Order: sequence, then C-alpha cells, then structure tokens
Amino acid sequence: MQLSVILPCYNAAAFVGERVQSLDTFLKETGLEYELVAVDDGSTDSTAEILEGLGLPRLRVLRGDRNRGKYGALKLGIAAAEGECCLFTDADVPYELEAIPYMNELVVERGFQLVIGDRTLRGASYRSELPFVRRLLTSLFTLCIRLFVTGGLWDTQCGLKALRRDVAKRLFPLVHDEGFAGDVELLYIALTYNLEIKRVPVRLQYQAPSSVNSVRDGWRMLVALFSIRSRSRRGDYRDAELEQLSHQDYWNAE
Repeated sequence: MQLSVILPCYNAAAFVGERVQSLDTFLKETGLEYELVAVDDGSTDSTAEILEGLGLPRLRVLRGDRNRGKYGALKLGIAAAEGECCLFTDADVPYELEAIPYMNELVVERGFQLVIGDRTLRGASYRSELPFVRRLLTSLFTLCIRLFVTGGLWDTQCGLKALRRDVAKRLFPLVHDEGFAGDVELLYIALTYNLEIKRVPVRLQYQAPSSVNSVRDGWRMLVALFSIRSRSRRGDYRDAELEQLSHQDYWNAE
C-alpha cells in the first residue's frame, strides 16, 4: 500500500463526516493505493459514530480509551498504519488536497524521510486572519522554537506532515509530548538524526473553529520546549535503529 492518511479527531462531529468523505472521494480519483486511519481521541460527542457510519471501505476508525491529545492519537494511528508513506493532517482536512499526492510522491518515489507543510514558503496561502494578540504570541513562540529547538525551520505547527513508514515507526515512540508540542518534538528528534526534511507550501481551503487558547496553550508550549531540551540531555531520544537508518540512507545517497 502506498499511502496511509492518519486523522486525529476530537469532538469533530460538526464537520468530520463531510470532510473525510471529501478526502476519500479525492483520493479515489488519484488512483493511489491508500487507507484512511481516523483516531477518535476520547471524544465526548458523536465523532466516532459518525465516522463509523460513513461506511467507507478504506476507512478504519480507532478509538482511544481517553483524551490524550493530538500526538497521543497520532501514535495510535501511526502504529496501525500500513502505507509506505504515513501522512497526517487535522480532522477538518484544512489544506488543499492536491498537496497529499505530491507529498506522497516525495516520500515514496523520491525517498525523502520527512516532508512537512510550511505556511511561510512562497506559494503558500493561509487565509485565516488571526487576532493581533494571537499573531504576536505566535510570532514570539516561533522565534523561541527557532532559537532553542529547530534552527531554520520556520513553521513547525503546520498540521500536514508525511513520513516514510520505517522512519515514522521509529520516530513516534520517541515523542513524549502528546499535545500540540509534539510537532516541535518530532522535528527536533528528526533534526538530531540529520534526517532529510523537505518543506512544501500549503494552501488553506477549509478551517473548522479553533479550540486553541493563545495564552494557555502558548504557555504550555514554552514549558514543553524546555522539557524537550532536558530529555535530549538525558538521552531519551537515543535509538540505535534510527541512527543506523539515517547513516544507511546517507551512504546510499552517495
């Protein structure tokens, strides 16, 4: 199978049925061999029932035992994924769908270990107008990430990322933060192992109401940044197979 699309879902009943149906229809038309893996992250509404009621043959619905956070759900989905390319996006499938087969090609055909959407690149379009306070806090947080964690990567929080299956299966068990800071931690570990990261522009086409609280979640993210550095110093990200995989890919490229 070429592609697994993993969708972490939490209290998404208002939109998840229509968005997943649209995604499935689009992927059918591409001719890709694919599966959809939707992970209900302990929703208190009818998200899981709506997904199961769609009756899509290429959709698997997994249910978490409790609300763990975005990366808690993604861990379940990645562990179950069978595609050569493991791609994940938000439950509202916000970005232009044409990016999905392109990212799959970069992973499966061209061998990139990690491909990430970047809303700061030329050609990207992010139409949502954020309030001034949230824009300011987002800018400050991005600066902190670049200074202390991810170097030259500007957009760590874009919800569209794709990984080679072998890389995904090794990286995700190393991610400790199960909330939104998991994006930063994932990229930090990938950079630690000098994995090949390809950035691609993305264009927003749909956006469900956000549950992000700028002050509360921003503070949590800043605390998480220091935790990432502490884990690194303790050696929590050591993985012999990932190190071997990184070196193997390097020499094969020579």
